[in-house]
Amino acid sequence: MNERVKAWMETLSPDIKAKASEIRTCILSLDKRIIEGWSYGMPSYKIKRNILYFNVYQKHIGLYPHHQAIEIFKEDLKDYKTSKGAIQIPLDAKIPFDLIRKILAYNIKNES
Repeated sequence: MNERVKAWMETLSPDIKAKASEIRTCILSLDKRIIEGWSYGMPSYKIKRNILYFNVYQKHIGLYPHHQAIEIFKEDLKDYKTSKGAIQIPLDAKIPFDLIRKILAYNIKNES
């Protein structure tokens, strides 16, 4: 685990830490080439370039997969608040792991 990510995870409450850990595991399990890092004050994941960032806020988890992915998957994301570069998943909602995997697979395929 990246040391900055590890230190950040230790600051989270146990229930939020569990969700963040599940997201982290989902991301890292998708492709063995994914490298965990720290960028813009949050965990970042890349192969050649960053394919996803995420962070935890007071009421939601923010996923930052680049604007192209948000546009491509806008129908799948209709139940979530989105902006040009962000997806908000309420903390009390089920984490959409299948959707996260689809977005990551798209970003990996199109990262060049």
